[in-house]
Amino acid sequence: MPEPESTVVAPSVVSLAAVPGYDDFPLLLSRLREAMQDLGGMEAFVQPGQRVLLKANLVAPTRPEQAVTTHPAVLRAVIRLVQEAGGIACVGDGPGVGDTRTAMAVGGLLAVVQEEGAEMLEFDETAVFENLSNRVGKRLSLCRHLQDCQVLISLPKLKTHVQMAFTGAVKNQFGLIPGSAKGQMHFRFQDRNRLADYLVDINRTARPALAIMDAIVGMEGPGPSGGTPRQIGALIVGSDLPAVDVVACTLIGLDPDANPLNLAARRAGYGTTRLEEIRLAGVPLADLQVHDYKLVQTPANILRILPLPASVLRWLRRQLSPRPSIDHRKCILCRRCTNGCPVNPPAIHPDAPPGQDIDEQTCIRCYCCHEFCPVKAIDLRRSRLDRCLHLNYLANKISRLLGKIVALWR
Repeated sequence: MPEPESTVVAPSVVSLAAVPGYDDFPLLLSRLREAMQDLGGMEAFVQPGQRVLLKANLVAPTRPEQAVTTHPAVLRAVIRLVQEAGGIACVGDGPGVGDTRTAMAVGGLLAVVQEEGAEMLEFDETAVFENLSNRVGKRLSLCRHLQDCQVLISLPKLKTHVQMAFTGAVKNQFGLIPGSAKGQMHFRFQDRNRLADYLVDINRTARPALAIMDAIVGMEGPGPSGGTPRQIGALIVGSDLPAVDVVACTLIGLDPDANPLNLAARRAGYGTTRLEEIRLAGVPLADLQVHDYKLVQTPANILRILPLPASVLRWLRRQLSPRPSIDHRKCILCRRCTNGCPVNPPAIHPDAPPGQDIDEQTCIRCYCCHEFCPVKAIDLRRSRLDRCLHLNYLANKISRLLGKIVALWR
């Protein structure tokens, strides 16, 4: 990426488009074009001849209807707009499971890339990027294609997330770290707030110019891959990525501050992290809001409002965090959980008998095993303390109440 900051048009503007489905592509393209006009059009971000890296959200090889990855129809629409602006569209990601080509092929993205004359990029080589103003990651090993492309556009999928509560525009740049190296970051930053700081550092270094969030069908429940598809009917567009996430959280009734990435962005002074500071454009937010979206709430989420020492909070988070559990009736012994576990030696062993299959002492509660399992054989069980105190119920109530207050404040 070039040394100057990426062009940003009206950074506090987030545009919402109503898109009922993926099948009517002319309507989808038209609505996306209208939303982009609220930010000055794609030509405000892409100049003729520029290589544009479209960072898809892949995770693993999954079909479009599973709502795990960026939908191919959304990718097609973005490629069209980039090419209309004279840009060279390049599509890639570093999935946590498998390689880029396989994930794109299964997800229907590879066919779109080929049909639209775009380039597919494998995220298998890294380069070192330095940003001394970062909080925790001064030197980052990221996908080398950032050096070859002049513009980065993030194409996240709106999903809940078992570790981070929510995954969207900011979290999507985690895929700029190729393959298994992401597991090393989970091990290095075992506290999710520290991981959030690191993810914000990635964004501050890679400098995405724009986010176009696929919220036509999102994922609710235990995402980012083990949840359930949920109709929302929206595209969310903005050049201020934390602002895009704030709007997305509000759309599904999640308090934006329950997302540790939002708090990390605020600590770093990166983007706009409060709804009242964002200028909404397009379809009114209230017209698209989903009021019964199944959120991921853990008792640890309510700890952020308690005035306790950091060491006590860390201990409580571990005691209250859900624990992975293998459903051996579903397990197919593919060992993706073991291979994806960042702990060395791995903390999970699907071929061991129940009670010995997960090492409770070394498990860092990153939930990579849950994310990578292709048959949803990894359950997340509430801790004994949580079950006794009913804290999960309380956390859900508090988050929904705060989400309603934020929406009413707007």
